[in-house]
Amino acid sequence: MTTEGKRLKLKGDPLIWILVVIFAMVSILAVFSSSTYLANKDGVEKTVIFFSQIKFVIFGFIVLLVAYIFPMRFYRAFSFVLFGISVAMLVMTFIPKFQLNLNGAIRGIKIFGVSFQVFEFAKVGLVLYLAKAMEYWSDSLDTFKDFALKLLLPVGVVCLLVMANSFSSAILFGLISLLMMWFMGVKPRFLWLTIGGLVVAVMMIFLVYNAFFAGKPEKPRSEQGAVEKLFNRVGTVQHRVISFADEIINKGGEDEELENLSPEEMQAQKDYIRQSENAKVAISQGGLIGKGPGKSTQRFSLSMAFSDFIYAFIVEEYGLVGGIFVLMLYVIFLFRCIRIAGRCETPFAEALVVGLAFLIGIQAMLHIFVNVRLLPITGHTLPLISHGGTAFMVLSGAFGIILSVSKQLDRQTAAKAASAGETKETKETEIK
Repeated sequence: MTTEGKRLKLKGDPLIWILVVIFAMVSILAVFSSSTYLANKDGVEKTVIFFSQIKFVIFGFIVLLVAYIFPMRFYRAFSFVLFGISVAMLVMTFIPKFQLNLNGAIRGIKIFGVSFQVFEFAKVGLVLYLAKAMEYWSDSLDTFKDFALKLLLPVGVVCLLVMANSFSSAILFGLISLLMMWFMGVKPRFLWLTIGGLVVAVMMIFLVYNAFFAGKPEKPRSEQGAVEKLFNRVGTVQHRVISFADEIINKGGEDEELENLSPEEMQAQKDYIRQSENAKVAISQGGLIGKGPGKSTQRFSLSMAFSDFIYAFIVEEYGLVGGIFVLMLYVIFLFRCIRIAGRCETPFAEALVVGLAFLIGIQAMLHIFVNVRLLPITGHTLPLISHGGTAFMVLSGAFGIILSVSKQLDRQTAAKAASAGETKETKETEIK
């Protein structure tokens, strides 16, 4: 075998590869420039954070390559297993010795000193499950009972496990699942019944919270019962929605809602409100072309500029032009993935690609809408741009899976073309 034959040739959709590189470049530049507050707080040089982000980008690319190398049959074979592992990780967030507390909520687990944000794994795990389930039971989803047991029940269990610590993440999980089902042709009647049931369930959750939990002294999490843990984030969600609605109608004066939160949640909420105000200032000062790289003023006060509010920071430094550019990256990615899905020959591959595309695209839109004050605060990062961590690694893997599917499609197309050429050549020979 020649040396040239041993080289790893990157195949798959070239535009997706280009987007990966652009995201990496934007991430390194934006995180480095926006990390002033974090550097001052931790007492480190910005170059430390700069090289840290480069490390995350490199590791993210390695994860992407590993996911890219695995063939689609691997993901089909282990979809249910990977989903089961992600559910087990969610269950571990309820076990005190494994809990990782961030901003007054349990957002991950810690095993042997290593921290994981399990919600990120659960997102991909749920997409894998639904893709496999909709292919495996494609001929037995004719009744609402089958639909509820095989698709709705697993999604509901995951959303309940997530909701105890992040209401917005539970909504994101549900939205991605419904969009996947709609795209894959699940009966609209089933989906409308599901949406109606979800609306009623959410209303009941807030009614129960206000009837039995609101206004009562907050117990330490270790002393909370299972039901109390389930409702411990509802107060935060309620205050964020009320604050957002209050801002829209310009009334003000709803700070008494903070009294229903625990001290940690109250401080985290106040910090988020301040961050949201600083993000608003950053966007308003960005103008058309921005202040220029490294010239942001809000980076000194916007403590989450490198993660939850990085889009607002990008607009401040690069203006409306930079904001639209970043937005279009995700729009192009989403439509490119839909095009890839249209080429897929199996339900699993099609559902997997659109599911991961919806996951990345919708999370990006939620982040952007929060930053520009079109939605209440959710805390979602900007995929492959915000400061690295578990989310950066997992979403890099999602890109790798999409490229793996695209690579296989290209091989199938090439094989068909070669077969068609051989058939044509054979016929011409027979005629001669």
